[in-house]
This record gives sequence, C-alpha cells and structure tokens, in this order.
Amino acid sequence: MTGAHALAHLETSMKLNLLALAALTLAASHAAATTPGDTCVQDLRAIAPFLLENDTGARQHLEQKGQAYFDLALATATTAAAGAADGKACDAILENYARMWRKGHLHIKPGSALDIAKPAPARPAAPGQAALTKEPALQILSDSTVLLTLPSFHGSYRAAVANLLDTHRTALAARPNWILDVRRNGGGSDSTYAPLLSWISSDEIVTMGAEWLSTPANIDGQEKVCALLAPGDQACAAFAGQAVTQMRTVKPGQYAPQQSSGTVSYTRVEMPEPRRPARVAVLVDRDCASSCEEFLLAARQSFHVKLIGRNSYGALDYSNMRLHILPSGQRHLQYATSRSARLPQLQVDLGGIMPDIYLPPPKDEAGRAQEIVRVQRWLEGGTLRPDNI
Repeated sequence: MTGAHALAHLETSMKLNLLALAALTLAASHAAATTPGDTCVQDLRAIAPFLLENDTGARQHLEQKGQAYFDLALATATTAAAGAADGKACDAILENYARMWRKGHLHIKPGSALDIAKPAPARPAAPGQAALTKEPALQILSDSTVLLTLPSFHGSYRAAVANLLDTHRTALAARPNWILDVRRNGGGSDSTYAPLLSWISSDEIVTMGAEWLSTPANIDGQEKVCALLAPGDQACAAFAGQAVTQMRTVKPGQYAPQQSSGTVSYTRVEMPEPRRPARVAVLVDRDCASSCEEFLLAARQSFHVKLIGRNSYGALDYSNMRLHILPSGQRHLQYATSRSARLPQLQVDLGGIMPDIYLPPPKDEAGRAQEIVRVQRWLEGGTLRPDNI
C-alpha cells in the first residue's frame, strides 16, 4: 500500500470510527446515568469525537499511533470507567485516557466552571522543607554572579517578575554572570518572561508563531476563557479577542495564523538594557514545560546564553488550552486550540528541548542545590565537576 493510499485508508477508518463514537455518545446521553460508572463512561465516550474535531493535535496523533492503538485505549478505559466507584476514580481514569492521546496540554479538570475558576490551593511543603512558593526571587551570589529563581511564568507573576528586574536593576547591571533557574517551572504566559529578554537577548529574536484551529467550540472557548480563569486580566482579554478575530477569517475546520502578518517573525528587542550580562546559564530540568519551553527557545538564540541540565518536558507543539464541559457537567476537558508553525520540522513534544550541557539528574534536594554552586563556579572560571569527584 502506498503512503498516499495508507493515509487515505487511515482517514476513512478515522471517519468511520468517529461516526461510531459519536453514535455511542448520543446513545449514552439519552441513557440515565444512574451510577458513577455510567456517568464516567458517558464522559469518556464524548472525549475522542470532540478531540478529533477541535483539538489541534488529535488527528496527527491518530495518524502517528494508528486506529488500533486508540481502539484498545478506549476499550481498556471503558472497562475501567464502568467500574469507577466515585467521581475521583473517574477523573483518574479519564486523565489516563487523555494521556494516551498526548502527555501534555490535554487534561481532565474535575468540577464545574465555578470550581475550576477558584484559585488552586497552595501545595503543602514536605516535612523539613521550607514553604513552597512560586514567587520569583533574586539572590546575589558574589560580586560577579547573580541567581534569578523563576519557579513559574503564570500570568499572576507577570508584575512580580517585572518589578524584581526593575527594583534590582543596579545590582543586576553590575554582575556579568547570571544564573536563571527555571527548574520545576511548569509554564504559564509568555508575557511573564518578556521583561527578561531585554536583558539576555542578542537584539533580535526569530519566532515561529502558531495557528488557530477555527471551530465553533474553539471560538466559544476563546470567548469564555479569560472570564473563567483570569477575570480582569486585560492582557488575556486582548489575546483572546485577537484569537477570535483571526479564527473568524477562515472557514470552520481550517487553520488561521495567530498573527495576520504570518507565522514567522523577526523581532528586534525593544529598549535593550545598556549593561547586559556577558554570560547567562539557564538551569533547566524535565519539569520545565509549556511557556517555560517557549522561553528556552527564545533565550538560546542569544550569543551569551547556555542551557544547562536536562531535557525539558515536551509540551509545546499543541497549546493554548481551552475548556469544554463533558456531558455529566462534573468535569471539563482541557484541550489545545493552536499548533506551532514549527511543525513538523521541529517537534518539541517528542523529547523536549535539549540542553547545551547535560547534567545527570540529582539524587536529592541537596544535589539539586549543588547544581547552582557548580554553575556559579563554572561561570566564574572554575569547573562544573561535582565536589565529590
């Protein structure tokens, strides 16, 4: 079978399975979901048809992994869902099924819209550990080196990052060596790290943009996302509004560039800092994901930046997640509405972004802290070698 015939066969199979899944979903919606298992199966069977129509990665994943893979995944999940004892058990089953499609930027969010809109509670610290915080922090390590710890790029920390850079401008400008610690940074918003670029970039940044998949559900998701997840955030509202405008320039089922100017941009850094660091080490690990990875793609274009540590997580090719309520009303599907224009030539999701210098994963928190000591020593003319070697 030729490649073209194989793809056509796959598309036909996909359409037939989509119709079958849609029929099962419709039948389930008319049946009374009297037990947690019934409700769970009802929500499960709604996921695949919705993804194949609205998620930007679903059809590519189907093509790559094959129909048999997803048939088995659905059959296994259906058996588990039917036996779900309660809503929490169902959430775990559906989340596991979502991960069969894609490991990142595809999730099940328990609760109603009001529940999801509530701020997530702070994760408690482990015994003996200091209280966990996602606030950015600055530490002067020596006369020549400064450490910026950036645990999150969530939009709620946008002002904190900008204020930190502005408040400590004199100390930052006086030190030629910077360590940017983005380990365990799960991402957030590109606008949060934007002020850093005027310090570390080499004047111009080449950016491969993204494309929106225009569907009625995706437009509806854009129109509601800011009121639900970031009420009062004007940057969010402006971004979502532009997304809706772009989506409406094409027919449903087609892709539209995020920017009317196209998908590739060559951007000069506005008002670069007059005294930028000479050497920047970005500490990265497997927990750096989403906007954290977008930051790595921008930062590594600088002549002065090296990425040190492990590969990033790999959750960037399909992004800009929006919410779709599942039939039970008890949980939402969080899925991707955009895909990167880098695809298929440069795929981040397959293995993450590779560092320039690899460091083996530390065994414990002490080893993790020691990485900062080693990188400081290296920036100041010493060695990255661990103390015990």
